[in-house]
Amino acid sequence: MDLEKFIFSGAVISTVFFVILTITGNTELIENNNWEIEETCLGSHSSDISHTHSTLSIFIDGDEISIPQNIGIQDSVCPDGMRGIHTHDDTGRLHIETPSQIDAPVGAFFNIWGETFNSEQIFNNVANSSKEVVMLVNDVINDEFENYIMLDGDKIEIFYQEK
Repeated sequence: MDLEKFIFSGAVISTVFFVILTITGNTELIENNNWEIEETCLGSHSSDISHTHSTLSIFIDGDEISIPQNIGIQDSVCPDGMRGIHTHDDTGRLHIETPSQIDAPVGAFFNIWGETFNSEQIFNNVANSSKEVVMLVNDVINDEFENYIMLDGDKIEIFYQEK
């Protein structure tokens, strides 16, 4: 009888913990997407690599957020080079460079940046009853969010806005 109470109590506590994390938007503890491209580290530009570009724009309540230069360049994972997705300037142009064809999900860029992005959250802004996260790819609503595989020439826009 005591073992059943112990197991039941553990299940209730786990469920409550999961619900709290989900409601508060703190999904980092329950969802940790890591993609192969995050581990890519190139020493320099070379003609032997795949090199494509996408453009990313982020709008929080109508204000455009600047994407910093040098994200993914000479960071703790790749101290002497460039990660598979990186920026050189603050224009929002993402450079996707890999030694072979590797998927480049937009979520991998956010992981490299150290920021949060998914269907429920952008940075510290969490969707709720009055606000939502919306992503457009080439002017079309896209619900793949962090899992969207970027293609050469994509224009990706992320909005945190009123519903």
